[in-house]
Amino acid sequence: MKPVPLSAYIPPVTGVGGNASLVVSNSFDSNGFFPTRPRANSKRRRNENDDYDRFDITRDFPPLVLPDRQILDVAAVEALMVDAAEMVPAIRAKAEDADEPEDTRSLAKFSLKLFLLLEAVVEKAVRPLSCAPPPMGTGAGRGPPPVPPKPKPDTQRQELIDALALADRTAILHDANLGSIPIANRQKLCGALSAGIRESALKKAEGAGADPAEAIRIADDALSLVKDMTFLGQVSKKANNTRRPDLTHMTMPIKLEFDDRSARIHFERTMLAQCNLRASISLPKAVRTAQNKFHDLIREKYPEEITMVRTDTLGLTFKAFHKAEGGPKWLPCMEIENIPLDILQSEAVNAHPAGTAGGTAPTAMVVG
Repeated sequence: MKPVPLSAYIPPVTGVGGNASLVVSNSFDSNGFFPTRPRANSKRRRNENDDYDRFDITRDFPPLVLPDRQILDVAAVEALMVDAAEMVPAIRAKAEDADEPEDTRSLAKFSLKLFLLLEAVVEKAVRPLSCAPPPMGTGAGRGPPPVPPKPKPDTQRQELIDALALADRTAILHDANLGSIPIANRQKLCGALSAGIRESALKKAEGAGADPAEAIRIADDALSLVKDMTFLGQVSKKANNTRRPDLTHMTMPIKLEFDDRSARIHFERTMLAQCNLRASISLPKAVRTAQNKFHDLIREKYPEEITMVRTDTLGLTFKAFHKAEGGPKWLPCMEIENIPLDILQSEAVNAHPAGTAGGTAPTAMVVG
């Protein structure tokens, strides 16, 4: 592969009879004079037939056109590799021959290293470049390389991930003690919630023989993680929990928002451990419905045990757990169900057929 000659990048210079000496001594200034001419103070003549105009490279300068970059000749490079490979045994023999002079051995070792470098260049650069698509532009090697199109995002999957990420930061608090009389005022409900959580923590601490002050402090610390709360109802009503018939206070489902997933999980565990209050992740209605159907199947498989289904918001799956009545810990089930990626779109179609507008209230996950 012959290199591009340097003269290809130098614009041509005209002269008289091929003599460019006058061009070298051309001192044409901005006033249009040739001081080296016989009549130095004379204005130059703008006659195209004048020989001096041919020496004026400041006028009608020819455009500088760079030659096209030559395409890589892979066959020539590989032929060079074949020739070099034939010489390698003889060079290696000289490098390993102790009778050879030290300079000869050093030169032989250097040649072997160059051959290894050439092999790496051919393997890592020459052959990949030869397989690359031709560059864009008017000439070979001109223009930017082609940009591959960006893959279209999976909107259904991303929408489901965003919805579950939002659900990871929200929880529904059930059976909270909101006093003994119905309350509709939101400010009074907030005060009743704080007082009810403290009363529940105090009651459980006294029953367990724990420090009441420490229990109240832990409950207050968990409640401080709440970023925002929404009362899901018009007025508080008497608690109606079939598993806990001893509840006589007024209550209302409360939606709580947190900064992140870990804060929500800590709040749920603290409420259950310190106050006997159940809080659960707030899922979209369609996801909760699919989870309940999966839970029904798990109940049929484990009819004599307690079952539970959780939503893996990171893996987009439903995971089931079971344990015997009074068992020490939950055991994972083999059954795992993937959440359909179009589940939110099906919810929108079922909720608003024929393009009607509307919305749904926040819902809570049902496990048990």
